[in-house]
Amino acid sequence: MKQIEEYVNTVYRNVDGDKNEIDELKEEMQSHLLEAAYELKEKGMSEEEASRMAIENFGDKKHMIKGLSEFFSIQKTFARYILLFSLVSLVLGAIIFVNAYLEIYNFKEERSIIMNDVLTIVGDDDDDVISDSKKEDIQALFDEHKDHLNYLAIFNTEENAQLKDWLKAFNLTQKPSNTYPIEYQYATFMVEDPYEIFNKEGIVSDDYDLGTVASTKDNWIVQYEYKDSYQNVIEANNSWALGAYMDIFQLPILFFVVFGVLIIVWGFLKKYHKTYLKGLLN
Repeated sequence: MKQIEEYVNTVYRNVDGDKNEIDELKEEMQSHLLEAAYELKEKGMSEEEASRMAIENFGDKKHMIKGLSEFFSIQKTFARYILLFSLVSLVLGAIIFVNAYLEIYNFKEERSIIMNDVLTIVGDDDDDVISDSKKEDIQALFDEHKDHLNYLAIFNTEENAQLKDWLKAFNLTQKPSNTYPIEYQYATFMVEDPYEIFNKEGIVSDDYDLGTVASTKDNWIVQYEYKDSYQNVIEANNSWALGAYMDIFQLPILFFVVFGVLIIVWGFLKKYHKTYLKGLLN
């Protein structure tokens, strides 16, 4: 019945929405009208009369066009925003996750880099004195890693017999190790952001057991202390406990959860709207 097909096409001509969904609804509406027209035709009406009567009984054409257009417009806009926010959450979560993973991955390399570079600077000759040029090089090295470090201190075991005893007690090697901190008052040279520290007696070591790293070569000991803000990365590198990783990954996990919830809401809305429209047409 061409009249019904033309009517359905007219109703949906200016309706904006998902093409597959609109085509399915057009088929649903056309099927409903054809069924009504065949019933009227069986009662003795001509095909043209049956089609016209089925359309009239179905509802006001202008009102239906306006209602469908408004419905699809609101649905499409709202669903688009839900989908957009979900994708933004996914991207942000992925970016933050990768950054956190890279921090953990680079942590151990950074430990070796700091120690090797400092020991190379102070031990590049037989001089037991840290010259001004060496201090500048050490300060520059500290500045490269100052986002993670509170202090960097260098000790000379020839200057203090207690340091030699300390080395024996803790079996310190050239490999960077977490250690109970040497008191900073014994440091030959010590820096923080942005200057050298001269009043070392006033500096108290952090009591965080994984927050201090030390290494030794010849008669030199290098020790640095991490900032509290870097504790999550330290914990993740020194523990297999799930909680250690949850602390550093809690923000990306939150974004992933938001993404999952929004995608579920988006899918529910799509299904609900489709079911609702089918109900209107029946």
